[in-house]
Amino acid sequence: MKKVDIIRIRYIFHCVFKRNGYEHVAFLKRHNVFYSMGDNCFFQPWNVSADSKYVRLGNNVVVASGVEFICHDVVDNMLNHSVSRSEITKPLGEGYRRYWGTIDIGSNVFIGARAMLLPNVQVGNNVIIAAGALVNSDIPDNVIVGGVPAKIIGKLDDFIIKRKQYSETELAQLGRSERIAYLWNIKESGKDE
Repeated sequence: MKKVDIIRIRYIFHCVFKRNGYEHVAFLKRHNVFYSMGDNCFFQPWNVSADSKYVRLGNNVVVASGVEFICHDVVDNMLNHSVSRSEITKPLGEGYRRYWGTIDIGSNVFIGARAMLLPNVQVGNNVIIAAGALVNSDIPDNVIVGGVPAKIIGKLDDFIIKRKQYSETELAQLGRSERIAYLWNIKESGKDE
């Protein structure tokens, strides 16, 4: 078993007992899992790619649960064993190699739950990647992206203004149990109308 696989297994056990993403980062940094990882990062996924050395994270990168960093494909397996190509019936043969690439994440980046980043993408600074997005091309600074494939859906400055307004509401000030009751009361009262 490779050292990287042993670290991945240990990380899963670590996550069972340490559920905080900052504690996950401490483990990942201690074991030098990524190519590099900046300061003040938060990493929630329980799965770390075996190819994590191809991933670089800047400062203040927040990675939500289920995010995947895909740094290679395995199409070479299919090509090397293919018996025909299009309408040509001769074998493709051996010699196709695995495609590899890096994933470079800037600073001040949030990556939403179950987003997937593919090889050879660079994410700029001050970026939000929406949950479930498929990032297959570079992302410029100061934007929000979402969708499959990910496209620009907004500007970070607009989101910051909206979040500041929300943060000043009564709802945002409530504790967890009061917030849950408040939201369900609104939902239930809306059904009666």
